[in-house]
Amino acid sequence: MLWSALRHLLWVCLLLFILTLLSFAILMRDPLNSALITNGIYSAYFHYLSALLQGDFGITYNGGQSLKSLIFTVLPPTLELCFSALLLAFILSIPLGILSAVNNQGVFSKSLQNLSYMGLSIPVFWLAPILLYAAAIYGWEISATGQYNLLYEIEPITGFPVIDVWFVDTPYRIKIIQNVLQHLALPTLILCILPTMEIIRIIQQRAEYILQQNYAKAALTRGWSKWKILQQYVFRNTVPLLVPQITHVFTLVITQCMLVETVLGWPGIGRWLIDAVTHQDYNSISAGVIALGICIITLDTLAKILMFILDPFNKKGWYAR
Repeated sequence: MLWSALRHLLWVCLLLFILTLLSFAILMRDPLNSALITNGIYSAYFHYLSALLQGDFGITYNGGQSLKSLIFTVLPPTLELCFSALLLAFILSIPLGILSAVNNQGVFSKSLQNLSYMGLSIPVFWLAPILLYAAAIYGWEISATGQYNLLYEIEPITGFPVIDVWFVDTPYRIKIIQNVLQHLALPTLILCILPTMEIIRIIQQRAEYILQQNYAKAALTRGWSKWKILQQYVFRNTVPLLVPQITHVFTLVITQCMLVETVLGWPGIGRWLIDAVTHQDYNSISAGVIALGICIITLDTLAKILMFILDPFNKKGWYAR
């Protein structure tokens, strides 16, 4: 256990080191930053690393604002969108994947597999404007851009409007909550397509493997119902193994989130980074890379901790318990 923790800690340190090197290389793309180096490239890197350890990301050349405050402004909307998409994806994909594996020769299973392949290949930058156009044409309530209507005022307590809206003390709070959820619905539905199909594919493969094992076949000969086999073997051996996949799925979602934010006017870090690339603001790009990298590394560490709690000896065989 101690060796595994130390090995993961060393791996995290190596990733952070590579991340700082990449961020520093982006920073040096700016001629002004390159001109400020007087004592050599190594001294400049260690000075940059020291500033990062103190939480100093510098300032943006597009307005002169502190990058630290900007990141804390644009990162929560992106995380809100990603986590809501992941939550909806898990809610949809777990029962669909298991039902498809149980009836793997049926029409439902084959149709779901074809939809999974289709969903994995659909580009969101093409799907998002089409769904927004369709929602606007047919008058759907979710045809909205941005995080919420700017006529409403939501005090940023946590930075997540879907949480902060519950602390609003106004007579029309229900209307504000409804508006926030309506704005969140369309980008969440678009972003949940890829993780839903990916999780369904993983669950199908794992559940089909478990149902082919001798202990599952023996349970059928003993007269167990399909629901009991699902509960005792499939659920227990399939759902916990989705935990290590969280980082991979989250990375897919956050990369697609950058495109969706631009199309739907969502004020997140993806739209901010694309604007920074347009204006060649290398300071902002460098800080954004650091912020996104730290988010992914933190989520991966939490997933490994949760996996250790579920399976401390790394058996991956919950049926034996």
